[in-house]
Amino acid sequence: MIRRDVRLPDGSAGWMLIAQVDHAHISAELAERCRGPFSSEACASAPGKVNPLAAVRSEVLAAIRCHDDGWGQWERAPRLDPKLGRPLSFMELDHAESIAIWSRSIATAEAFGPLAAWMVAGHFLRLLNKSDSAQHEQSAVQWRDEMERHRDAWLHAWQAVDPVLRSRALADEALQWLWTFDEVSLWFCCICPNREGDSRTDAHAATAGQGTPVEMRLESTAEKDLGAAVAQPFRFDQDAIDIKAAGLVLPGMKYSDSAELQAAGQPTTIHWRLQSALLKNQ
Repeated sequence: MIRRDVRLPDGSAGWMLIAQVDHAHISAELAERCRGPFSSEACASAPGKVNPLAAVRSEVLAAIRCHDDGWGQWERAPRLDPKLGRPLSFMELDHAESIAIWSRSIATAEAFGPLAAWMVAGHFLRLLNKSDSAQHEQSAVQWRDEMERHRDAWLHAWQAVDPVLRSRALADEALQWLWTFDEVSLWFCCICPNREGDSRTDAHAATAGQGTPVEMRLESTAEKDLGAAVAQPFRFDQDAIDIKAAGLVLPGMKYSDSAELQAAGQPTTIHWRLQSALLKNQ
C-alpha cells in the first residue's frame, strides 16, 4: 500500500492510498515504452521469421506487471498502525509480513516462466539485503537462502532453452529494468505533484536505476506545468507518456479498523505526464 500525503479541498490533511498492484502496472506500462533490448522494435520479427527475443520481452514485461500481485489480499483489508490508526505503508511492515507478501508475488510470477520468477525473487532479495535489521533475523536469512537456491534453478531452466541468447547478462538487464521502472513508478506515486493539484510541496529530483543501462534522472516541472515531469536521458519511444493512478482519498484521522477506513474513502484518479527535456524547453 502506498500512502501518499495530500491536502483535502477544505485544507485539512489527508491521505491517498494507491495499491501496490496498480503501481506495478504503471511500472510495466513505462517499461513497455522503453527503448532497449526488450523494446517492441528490438523484438520485432522479420517477415517469415520468429524473433526469439519476443518471448523474452513478453516474460520480462509480465514480471514487471505482476511483481506486486502478492499485495492484493493484504490491501483488501489493510492493517492499521495500532497507535496512529492510519493504514500502514509498504515501508512500515515487519519483515515476516513483507516476506509473506513477496512469496505470493514470486509464486504469481512463476506462472509466467522461470525468468519472471527469477526477476521478482531477485527484486525482493535486493530489498531485503538493503535492510540491516533483516540480516539478524533467522527467518529472513532462511528465506533469503531458500530464494537464492530457487533462483539458481529458475535461471538454469530459462537458459536451457537457448543458452546463447539467454545469457546471464540478458537476465541481469531484465532485472535492472524491473527495479528501475519500479523506482520510476514509486517516484510518481509517492512524490511527484499531480495534475489535480493535491498540494504536495516536497517533490524532489531523483535518479532511478542508478548504475543500470536504463538509469534516468526524474524531475518535476510542476512550477510550469502541473503534473508534468521530465526524464533525462529520455529513453522512451514517444515524446510524452500520460500516467494515471487510481486510489482512495480519505481524511487524515485515526481509524479503528480497515472497514471504517474503506467507508471513509472516496475513489479518485490522479494524472501525470512524463516527457523529454526538449518538450520542457519548448
